Amino acid sequence: MSINPMPLAISHEPCQNIVMGIALLTAFLLQLINPAPKPGHATIIGSPADVDAKAGAKLSLVVDVTPKPGIHVYAPGSNDYIPITVKLNPQASLKPGKVAYPKSELMTFADEQVPVFQKPFKLMQDATLDKSLKPGDTVVITGTVNYQACDDRVCYAPESAPVTWTIAVK
Repeated sequence: MSINPMPLAISHEPCQNIVMGIALLTAFLLQLINPAPKPGHATIIGSPADVDAKAGAKLSLVVDVTPKPGIHVYAPGSNDYIPITVKLNPQASLKPGKVAYPKSELMTFADEQVPVFQKPFKLMQDATLDKSLKPGDTVVITGTVNYQACDDRVCYAPESAPVTWTIAVK
């Protein structure tokens, strides 16, 4: 009976160690470049992603929100829950306006009625481009959508999703 004193995971063949090292490094780098998607309880997308507009123009930036099946998010008017909001990151070339919300549904929990969104919906974020922008300029607008999602049994921790629009100034 022969006992192999060498560990199985390490090879004394230089070529095998290099190949294994490259494979592990590649796997690690791929995870850094393409992290696993955040689970999120709704799909949130700024649309259209690319917009053409003149300097000084008023824009309506659209946020498409699709709650996952069985999930609802809270609408403005919810007293004890966190309603969905859009917050644009400040920048000199843009003046944010108000967010327009669609009509919500009322859900009854115990003895209270709460406004929610359960089906796909759109939020409209008004914004005005600065008049000093020149044709050919590009403005990248970024922001965050914050919301709380629940199903019929539990409310989840508040979530946020980034949104982006690219404006080509005409």
